[in-house]
Amino acid sequence: MNARRFIPSQLDGIEDIEDYHPGGYHPISIGDTFDHGRFRILHKLGFGGSSTVWLARDQRQEGDLSRLVALKAMRADVSSSKVTSEIPERVISQRLRASLPPSDSGLFQTADLHFFIQGPNGSHLFLIFPLAGPSILAMCDSPGRTAGSRRLPADLARKVAKQTTMLIHHLHRHNLTTSNILFRLLPHFTSLSDAEVYAHLGDPETENVRTCDGQPPSPHAPTMLVAPVQNSKISDAALLQENIVISDFGQSYIVASPPSSYEPGTVLNYQPPEARFEGRVGFETDIWALGCAIFEINAGFALFDPFLASDIDILRQMVETLGRLPDPWWSAFKERAIWFEEDGQPKSEQDQERAGVLLKAYKDSIKAKLLGIGEEGDPSLEDEGPMIEKPGVRLREEEVALLADLLEKMLKYIPEERLRIQDVIQHPYFT
Repeated sequence: MNARRFIPSQLDGIEDIEDYHPGGYHPISIGDTFDHGRFRILHKLGFGGSSTVWLARDQRQEGDLSRLVALKAMRADVSSSKVTSEIPERVISQRLRASLPPSDSGLFQTADLHFFIQGPNGSHLFLIFPLAGPSILAMCDSPGRTAGSRRLPADLARKVAKQTTMLIHHLHRHNLTTSNILFRLLPHFTSLSDAEVYAHLGDPETENVRTCDGQPPSPHAPTMLVAPVQNSKISDAALLQENIVISDFGQSYIVASPPSSYEPGTVLNYQPPEARFEGRVGFETDIWALGCAIFEINAGFALFDPFLASDIDILRQMVETLGRLPDPWWSAFKERAIWFEEDGQPKSEQDQERAGVLLKAYKDSIKAKLLGIGEEGDPSLEDEGPMIEKPGVRLREEEVALLADLLEKMLKYIPEERLRIQDVIQHPYFT
């Protein structure tokens, strides 16, 4: 294992500074320009395992006609691993634009433009996207508070869930999570001046990069790290529409021509058992992920808590909620015996304690989880606006009954037993 080169940052929500090396991230600073001066960096939006994402201004048009965009800077090792024609963000963008009427193409955050930048860490693919608002995950983020204490109102949650379902019907084979379901911004936001952008979002919070040996950072790393825009700033209802777009097609593919080397990239708590145990994906995989997303859209927290990020712990929660896995998956769940009897029922607390279990298994269900939404709402010091539910508000009984019925049918263990997307759209919960 290589020794650390840098002193860890104190900023929240930033990429690992150690990932600035040949093949890694491209160093970017506020004020940098790209594509012959066309795109100027204003703020940071976030990062992922393969890219950093920035708020930029497209300066091709001067004055009031210039627009704000999202600039995605891919790692060099990712940029060089595929030829341009095989990059999912480009392939899916082109196919969607070709297959959908213009009125529907805006439902997906597709790349408008791409170019390559040669930097100290290699050649990096840059993708330019229309600017969108916060994700559902970001909207419901509640650091320091009970999970689920910040969530969408029930009527808005149903509207968002239906829009998401309709968009997945268009797309199918997309690794959906609430992190890539984004609210649309009001049209005027993309034409704000720099001063207005900073008035809404705040000035970028930065920190000098410090090396462990006290020497200045090499050209492979930026001189300053930049924290992303705070969720509370970008989640302001005054900036948002009650409509969504689907983003991030890095793990998507055209169903008729799946890549030969495809490996599921779905996050663990959205991964169905056939993908977990057999590496098998298909339309039914999307239905499972959509079911997990619909629950989270309503609850403000995940159906299967990803906090420990262990596939074993996700399986424990899955069996708690949905019951015994079918064979041969049940036998493949080697650790089952410390929590469960052979019929899938949780063992007694005493038996689990004797087995040295720290996180015990308890009998649960989708309906019970839905009934618990709003049970422990933390009071907020300020009104969080019309797009966030007030603390302590519970789902109506009839809403719980319909939603539980829908989710139980979407989250069947056997893929072929799950609802088809057309049946999801026509379910009484949405009608």
